[in-house]
Amino acid sequence: MEKKCIVWGAGDYGRRLIPMLNSEKYTILAFCDRNTELEGKEIDRYKVVSIEKAAELCQADRELTMIIGIFDFKVVEEVRKTVQDYFGRNVKIKTGHDIQDIYENRLLKACHQNTIFKWEVDLEKYIPVWLDNLGSEIEYWVRDVVDVKGKSHGYHTMCRENDRFTHKDIKKKVKNNEIVMDIGCGLVSKYGERLDGGDTINLVPVDALAHFYNVINGRIQDGYKKDYECHLGLFEFLGNTFGRNYADYIIVENALDHCIDPWRSLIECLYVLKVDGCMYMSHRRAEAVYENWSGLHKWNIDCCDKNFLIWNKENAVNVTEKLKDYAEIHVRYDQSVHVRECQNVSVEIIKKRDFGLGDFFDLCSENIVLTRFVDKLMEQLALNSSVFLKLLENASFIG
Repeated sequence: MEKKCIVWGAGDYGRRLIPMLNSEKYTILAFCDRNTELEGKEIDRYKVVSIEKAAELCQADRELTMIIGIFDFKVVEEVRKTVQDYFGRNVKIKTGHDIQDIYENRLLKACHQNTIFKWEVDLEKYIPVWLDNLGSEIEYWVRDVVDVKGKSHGYHTMCRENDRFTHKDIKKKVKNNEIVMDIGCGLVSKYGERLDGGDTINLVPVDALAHFYNVINGRIQDGYKKDYECHLGLFEFLGNTFGRNYADYIIVENALDHCIDPWRSLIECLYVLKVDGCMYMSHRRAEAVYENWSGLHKWNIDCCDKNFLIWNKENAVNVTEKLKDYAEIHVRYDQSVHVRECQNVSVEIIKKRDFGLGDFFDLCSENIVLTRFVDKLMEQLALNSSVFLKLLENASFIG
């Protein structure tokens, strides 16, 4: 039977669903949207019709499915209620996420079957992209997290109020005063330093945007985490900052996939970790695919046949295979979960052997990489520094 649909939502996510729906053999009859200014326009040859027209089409064909093409889950439920109230309770409804789950699970399976494992990261390409997206990252923390009206402000408040160390795997093992690094911690680590028995750990929050976060946190006068300080640390150069065999435990949550070079970053983390120390990572599976390669989402943390994989469109590495002589790796992934929003890859890495960075990288190129990074960073400052641009506005130039 032919599958026909109308997509509610003529924004970016609705557009993104077009190839997915085509792949699932849906015939798209039209788009509709609350924004009446879009009516009559076309999206990739599909016409945007009024909600009234969409309702008329649904009533004329009871087999037609309304696809809610909106990414925000809360808004999806609001639209679902509107569709049922306006179109009738018998209308067939699916969400874009339903379609995305089917499409991406099939896509990821095909990617694994066709993966060519090679790692040749083009730093000239990735460094500017990473730097260009830092502004949107900072904007997110200020607008959505710190601002009392932000959608994630409640979570931020919970993190600031928490003084207990709650990591379910590490808290069973960690001892008094041992060093636990939370790398890529964001504005404030969600972990405190106090253990159940009264002992404390030495929590070291680390992030590439540490200086921004410290300024932001300094303005928050809520009485919590008064002495909290985030430490500057770029994943790709952690060894230069913290040295060899520094930490007892390392936590990385939803951060490795934001790196310029996640394979290099992982090695730097293990270099900083003590022998027999443990590194725990947790990431949404294949986040770059899920987020449609937007913003800093350029890499996929993934697994296949109990192997820990990192990949994107150009590169792939089987971390389990590459590190078998240096570490013990355990990957946890529930294959029964088909909802992409809920798919999570957890990785435990136990360092079993010490090594030098030269065992993995050409150290002569280390300074070249760092120089390129600093060069691009200074270029960004020259183009975006408000103080510098203000000086230029007030200066008088010849000609």
